[in-house]
Amino acid sequence: MTMMNKLIFVHRLILKPYAESLKRNSTSQTLSRIQQLETSLAENADKRKTLTKLMAQGFIDQVIYSQQTAELLSQADGIRKQIDALQNTTSSEATALMHAEDLLHFTEKSSMLEYFDDRLFTRFVERIVIRSRHEAVFQLKCGLTLTERM
Repeated sequence: MTMMNKLIFVHRLILKPYAESLKRNSTSQTLSRIQQLETSLAENADKRKTLTKLMAQGFIDQVIYSQQTAELLSQADGIRKQIDALQNTTSSEATALMHAEDLLHFTEKSSMLEYFDDRLFTRFVERIVIRSRHEAVFQLKCGLTLTERM
């Protein structure tokens, strides 16, 4: 309850800039990188087609074809893994942004809390880590980590 009241009081100083930074950084760079990787993947497929044509026309040996194709397939697999990782990152960033905006909207419209509400707690808090008798760390669903001294 104390942590939420602090967030309600200073939401303009903490939550608003945080949500805006998530908006700016979340997708633009990642989407650009994904597009570059997809272009590389298409080029890789074109190279494999060219190799197949050259082998079918008898310009290259079967051994060279097999080596080059295996290398290109390995590169394509690596590119696909990078794309998947970036897409997962984008998804988690979008989720964090959604939770940050939800928390910001709540704190903008809410008055100071007078009692503990377990629905609010589960809505915004991912987990609590107790560091010592006098310190608890709240890890919020939006990605923020807040330390509360008791």
